[in-house]
Amino acid sequence: MTEPRTIEVKVRSWSENGEGEFVSYSVPLDGEMDVLNALEYIRAHCNPTVWYRSSCRRGVCGGCRMTIDGVLRLACETEIKDGMRIDPYRTREASND
Repeated sequence: MTEPRTIEVKVRSWSENGEGEFVSYSVPLDGEMDVLNALEYIRAHCNPTVWYRSSCRRGVCGGCRMTIDGVLRLACETEIKDGMRIDPYRTREASND
């Protein structure tokens, strides 16, 4: 049996002072995966402190919206690709602007 292909994604890790940096994670690509699947893998196998929101997983509620490669998108509808940069969605209130 062959090993699954592994891709690298970068997830922004925020600190309490509002500064953040991208942290790289290797994720095994299992068929067609969306960004939400990749974040679930990272949380379960790499870093249990990774935080994200999701609810319906059908692209209806908008709970999993985040900035992916600089564009605001839904994580449950965005196919994961090697080298993606994933930012949590932050409102003006959340960022204290």
